[in-house]
Amino acid sequence: MKKTFALTAFLLGAALAGPANNSLVVGTSQEPPNIYDPWSTNNLAITSEINGYMGAGLTYQDDNGETKADIATRVPTLGNGDYKVVKDSKGDVIRNSVTYTIRKDAKWSDGTPIKVADFQFWLKLENDDRVPVPDRDPWDRAKITVNDADTFTITFEPPYLFADQVSPGLAPSHVMSAAWNAFDAKTKNEKDAKVVNEEWKKFIASFTTARNLPKVVAGPFKPTAWRTGNSLTMTRNPVYWNQPKNPENYVQTVTYRFIPNTNTLKVNILSGQLDAVSAVGLTFDQGVDLSRNERSKYKTYFVPGAVWEHIDINARGQRAKDLDLDDPRMRQALLYAIDRDALTKALFQGKQAVSNSWIGPVSKLYKKDVNDYNLNVARAKQLFAALGWTPGSDGILQKAGKKLSLNFSTTAGNTTRERVQQILQAQWKAVGVQVNIQNYPASVIFGPDFLSKGESGKWDMAMYAWSNNPVFEEGNLWKSEGIPTAANGYSGQNNPGWNNAEYDKLYKQAKVEFNQADRIKLFDRMQAIWNAEVPALPLYFRVNVYTKVPGLVNYTFSAITQYPSWNAANIGWASRGAAEEYKQK
Repeated sequence: MKKTFALTAFLLGAALAGPANNSLVVGTSQEPPNIYDPWSTNNLAITSEINGYMGAGLTYQDDNGETKADIATRVPTLGNGDYKVVKDSKGDVIRNSVTYTIRKDAKWSDGTPIKVADFQFWLKLENDDRVPVPDRDPWDRAKITVNDADTFTITFEPPYLFADQVSPGLAPSHVMSAAWNAFDAKTKNEKDAKVVNEEWKKFIASFTTARNLPKVVAGPFKPTAWRTGNSLTMTRNPVYWNQPKNPENYVQTVTYRFIPNTNTLKVNILSGQLDAVSAVGLTFDQGVDLSRNERSKYKTYFVPGAVWEHIDINARGQRAKDLDLDDPRMRQALLYAIDRDALTKALFQGKQAVSNSWIGPVSKLYKKDVNDYNLNVARAKQLFAALGWTPGSDGILQKAGKKLSLNFSTTAGNTTRERVQQILQAQWKAVGVQVNIQNYPASVIFGPDFLSKGESGKWDMAMYAWSNNPVFEEGNLWKSEGIPTAANGYSGQNNPGWNNAEYDKLYKQAKVEFNQADRIKLFDRMQAIWNAEVPALPLYFRVNVYTKVPGLVNYTFSAITQYPSWNAANIGWASRGAAEEYKQK
């Protein structure tokens, strides 16, 4: 009881202090394993959100999808000559390039000017096989040419469709180079991928963890305290160049409170202990409940997004083969056996539409007329039988002395996912599939030893979500070269291990197809192939739920920006003089 009271008192004090000292207290259900890793070697959504406060790019996009300059003096366009496209005699684009000039006042938080060398350093590591990045595309075909001390050109060959809309990463070379050189010398001739991976963990952990907070950052806030399991605090970076007018009127300190149980998170909102909730926090039904009890203390928002909830089917390793998870018929049967329409109506009032593709309806590439896999128990049983699975005396399907018993994992503490699991478990049991729920903390699910190492058989089905910007959809999530392996240092995000030669061919064509109509045709076929083989079971596209108290301005996001931290420098309190630039749609 004493512990509960002490925690409540701390939280209440922190939240009430918000408008008084121009601070902001945000609640979230996840805690990142590390922050401000320039190569984003962990995929946790909360990491991306928190990094938004500390990061900066040459350019960025606002809630409306408009590209704006940040570190760069201007956005490259065909009109101003900073974006160039080269075509061959057939009219096909064979190369494109963007030129950036770094602002004179762009500095790291320690006052060191941001230089071209910081982008070169980032690119060198991004393309080093020893660095376990999620995906090297398109940077594995990018080359930096230095024009003068502050100006450089990035050339993509083969061309990159979104070259004028993305910003390369950057890393503080003056801080990290020495440690990288030591890592390089130690692992240059090392053949054991595990040894290299362990050395990488040591390297990146020395700059990004609670014990070793990022030493310098580029964005509007810098980390100042991280109490593991409790909170992370960031303070306004005084040397950040892109400040709003009168920056003292805007939030000076941001504290993220880590509250893994979403019911506890909800209680903290109702009791007024949080100023706002992260985009990574509340479940849909909790949002509905909170919207009924606002009483002007806070407001609840339901933001249409491109966050895709799904279940990966692990098709890698001997266990997957024994269970026929590497056969499309097994995955089709599992999908036919569940009633997703009823599930979304029961849990989300039908507001979160069932998906049949990884691409959402908000994208121009979305294909409507694919197989919708409506509940069809008879078809599911036909497919199981075709694979040789027959009911045993206990009703569970069996084959060659083995039961069709699958381990189903998701992030522990997420009540919506846990309810979805229970519903699906019952539906699968009805057709003879035994499902064992084995949940883990998000840090384990998205850690280095779980999803990416599917061949070890630690999971059969894993439920989680992908956030994808509808503007930049490339289909690269499913390319076979994106399957994490020891040989590629477990980089890549094709965790199910799906491999389809035709899809790979179309994906590579689409990467260099600048004609939008032709590109849509390629994606139509890619989605048809994917839908027929369902390497992951599509569930629904999420509506993002969050709350904020009245008077907090510019704390907004959309399917494009994804996290409220995109506009970190401009978040503030109207009562303290912050000007409202963006309103939540």
